[in-house]
Amino acid sequence: MKRSIAIILTAILVLTMAFSMTACGSEENKGGTADNSTNAPTTATDSTDDGKIGITADDTTFIYNGVEIALDAKIDDVVALLGEADSVKSEQSCHGEGEDRTYTYPDFLLKSYPKDGVDRVLDVIITAEGVATAEGIVIGSSLDDVIEAYGTVYNMVGPRYVYNAGEGKTLRFSIKDNTVTQIEYYFNVPVTK
Repeated sequence: MKRSIAIILTAILVLTMAFSMTACGSEENKGGTADNSTNAPTTATDSTDDGKIGITADDTTFIYNGVEIALDAKIDDVVALLGEADSVKSEQSCHGEGEDRTYTYPDFLLKSYPKDGVDRVLDVIITAEGVATAEGIVIGSSLDDVIEAYGTVYNMVGPRYVYNAGEGKTLRFSIKDNTVTQIEYYFNVPVTK
């Protein structure tokens, strides 16, 4: 009887942990979809905020057609400069009261989260080949190109090379077969208690 209860409790714990990893707060689920088949090492630290700073905040600002998109900036200001998105999708926020939104533009996705009644930039995911970071990295660049441009101070999270600029701002490169498959600028929203 005690063994059956222990098995049931263990199963409940495992299911709870699995569910929490697929919810919107999971580090691996944030942002876009990452291809988990890679030749890169996948032993990772669990956090991108371990104190190692590998890049500056300027490196986490995406510039598109002259418009600077800074992480945690007011989304309305950014959208006003970019123009109307092809589509906007909303869902209940994982980061506070209100909604998280995804704005689809031809070359990238722009995501927002609510903070103190104002929607802010959470995430920029480059979706088109040829759209470069400030250091010239594009989808299709080699891993060597990334390391040459951004250095060797990064964390591994699955197939992602995560460069930390501090204050929750990161630049992430998904790598498969030593080639960049996704570029993501991401703001790790502080957890409020």
